[in-house]
Amino acid sequence: MMTAHVMNSVSSEVLTATLSAESAALTLLLAEMRALSAVMPGVMPGVVAPIALATAPTLTADEAQFDNMPV
Repeated sequence: MMTAHVMNSVSSEVLTATLSAESAALTLLLAEMRALSAVMPGVMPGVVAPIALATAPTLTADEAQFDNMPV
């Protein structure tokens, strides 16, 4: 039978591993977002943020070209 000390130790290791994996996943997600923002039109380099309203007319015109595409 496991003692309380052993259970606490195992619980701590599981928590540490979980937080480490979550941190790695979020770091990867941020890298992917930064890479995508570099190739997306209308996104300022180095900024991961919503597209400025000034580019909305351009985006609307671009989107209109895709409305008739078959699914």
